[in-house]
Amino acid sequence: MASLPINRLPSDVEMPESPEKARILNRRKRTRAQLHWPLSFPLTGTTETVQTITQDLSSDGFYCIANARFVPGEARHCTLLVPTHHPGGENSPLHVLCKVRIIRVEVTGERGFYGVGCQIMDYRLVNSARGMELQGAFNGADTEESGLNVSNRDL
Repeated sequence: MASLPINRLPSDVEMPESPEKARILNRRKRTRAQLHWPLSFPLTGTTETVQTITQDLSSDGFYCIANARFVPGEARHCTLLVPTHHPGGENSPLHVLCKVRIIRVEVTGERGFYGVGCQIMDYRLVNSARGMELQGAFNGADTEESGLNVSNRDL
């Protein structure tokens, strides 16, 4: 049986223009959601933080736009604020302390801002009152943490 050439693909099928683009389209293992959640990275050696918002997020990582240049390959800590919606009216966010690896840094069109792709290596829920105080807590020495310690290998 002879096959006919495909002249038109369905509108929901994206055909890569090159093998390089095909690798980029298929490199993610997890679905990314376009969630815009607050995120903060402490700056090494200071009490300052880089405040940003995620552009997209999955259980493996996230992408954000930051006004600081990070180094691809470096491991960092950050705090992700996950919104909650309680019927009782108290909607304080969950603080998720993440250990991430910077995967890529891109210059954006806006001067002084960079697109930052991060892989989540480990995370834990922390007491929201303590938030950023727990940046060094991944060594397991802090017993007052609330909740959960999860590695992406568990997902």
